[in-house]
Amino acid sequence: MKVRIASAAYAVPRESENVEAVLSRERDRVEAALASLSARSRHKATLGLGLERVRVCGSRQPFDLVLEAASAALQEASLAQGDLDLIIDFSTFPGENSHQVSFAHKLSAELNAETSLNLSFKAGGCAGLHIAVKTAMALMANDGKIRNALLVTGDTPPQGNRTLLPVTVQGDAGSAMVLRQQPGGPEILAVQVMTLGHLYDAICLTRENGRLAIAVDALRIENAVMPIYYLNLYRLIQDALASASLTLDDVDHFIYSNISQRDRDGFGRMLGLSENDLPKTPMAEYGHTFASDLIINYQTLRQQGSIHPGQLLLFASAGIGFTWGVTLARA
Repeated sequence: MKVRIASAAYAVPRESENVEAVLSRERDRVEAALASLSARSRHKATLGLGLERVRVCGSRQPFDLVLEAASAALQEASLAQGDLDLIIDFSTFPGENSHQVSFAHKLSAELNAETSLNLSFKAGGCAGLHIAVKTAMALMANDGKIRNALLVTGDTPPQGNRTLLPVTVQGDAGSAMVLRQQPGGPEILAVQVMTLGHLYDAICLTRENGRLAIAVDALRIENAVMPIYYLNLYRLIQDALASASLTLDDVDHFIYSNISQRDRDGFGRMLGLSENDLPKTPMAEYGHTFASDLIINYQTLRQQGSIHPGQLLLFASAGIGFTWGVTLARA
């Protein structure tokens, strides 16, 4: 069974904020999150972010962004709404103004996809796209009626929770990817995912004074997550490449998250990449947009005309859950 990436699209809010202003406004939150770290680690946490501005939901909320991205992706794929068999929503923080049980169900109604199977999950964070791809492919393999799938995510943090130091500062976005079993678009060669549930509390949702909040355990991230963070990514990359009888030298484009410049540098060092092997991304203007990062960076390469037929694409990311994922595709 050949499954291809028929199209992809993203949407970001018009409104934006300066990262320095966000850090200043949430100074108490940042200081509380970093209090358990050493002075050296606290100083290091604010360096090398590489983020200047973040897009923030205002006039449009996450579902509006998801609908815009989904409509654009379906149009690019020339897919009629009635031919949409599966919708998977993998949003992590869909916003406090959301009144839908699932974006997938709301999208099904908005797109007049009356017979689509609609699924939703939150666990996965920045690696949610890989889980969504793997789930869609499994359903396609198991049910011959499912041939076209729409994968979507839209995220914005609870108010006052935009800083996730020592990790990142979050920007808002919505994105979509269409998968189908017919010619056109990169063919997915392998998908590898893994989760370590005992690390669920490194970054998790909680309540403060009755309001939803994101709790970041900086000491747990430093001592439990980071020692294995790149190691698990490396293992999954090697497993994915081996399953497709490929090597790292075969990869033409590395499509990785926009968590921070520091993190991107660490990913590059892990793989022994040169400075030019990881392409420039819009991270400075958009911030870290959770799983939408991969779609944004993929679309940036496409819009630049950098992806050519036959080239190998490696998508990689890791996120809360704690989850790691890698997807290989041949353009």
